[in-house]
Amino acid sequence: MAHNPRTFEPSFMVIRNIALCCFVIVCLVVSIPHSSSAQLISHGDLFGPGAPPPLFGVELGFGSHKQQGVYQAACKCDFPEGSGTGFMGSLVFELPVTYEWVLGLKGGIDFKNTFSRVSISDTATIRFPRPIQGDSVTTGVITFDRLGTVKTTYLTFSPFVQYQFFRLGPFIQAGLGVSILIANHFTHQRELTSSTVTPLNGTPIQNLRFENGTLDETLQDGPITDARGLRLGALLGVGYDISMNERAVIAPMITLDLPLTTIRDPLATGWKMQSIFASIELKYKLN
Repeated sequence: MAHNPRTFEPSFMVIRNIALCCFVIVCLVVSIPHSSSAQLISHGDLFGPGAPPPLFGVELGFGSHKQQGVYQAACKCDFPEGSGTGFMGSLVFELPVTYEWVLGLKGGIDFKNTFSRVSISDTATIRFPRPIQGDSVTTGVITFDRLGTVKTTYLTFSPFVQYQFFRLGPFIQAGLGVSILIANHFTHQRELTSSTVTPLNGTPIQNLRFENGTLDETLQDGPITDARGLRLGALLGVGYDISMNERAVIAPMITLDLPLTTIRDPLATGWKMQSIFASIELKYKLN
């Protein structure tokens, strides 16, 4: 079998994204002057007036993406499932209106990718050489895999509301993700899973190849047809604010992104991409 590098792309993406996030976060946290006595947000009295100061910062993380619905390629071939990973990064602004409630806005970039593999058995026309008679043509059942790789890049804007428990520490977050598609790509390959085929007339044929002479071939490689320029999603998140010093907070988060729109116009049957993100926010006091 010929090696197909795209098959191992999701696991490589996970390793790369985790390493990148860890490196950036470590560099940022190390640069913060820590203080054991000062805190950015005072717990205050139970019925104390006022609110914490506005915060501005960055959010970095990686996402696990899962396909919903069916994606149909140009050959009318269906890809009913797929999964993958991708990196995300955003600027974050938070405006506390009370000790418990926060209004906020995020804006950044989101790379959503999925990989699909579908096993197929199909009757195909087979041409093979004969020493005396020359090329002959017959039919037989071949087995192969269809490989579909989807890559999308979105510019994201996410207004949200946040409820802060205990005035510092755990919080929940809900928002609307408005994403603008700025780049997309789809690659469709097929790969033989057996190089031997038995024609309908009975004599096995060895060393089966596609017409390009290899065990795999690319059928489609380009932009997604009829891709929607706008994606909407419901964002639900949980996190924990950790005060680093009198000016900075670091917050690990888990966010679920539930799609409200399809990726493509009617040619795909309910084709959407659901995501769950693990990220870290680093936020600074503005005044």
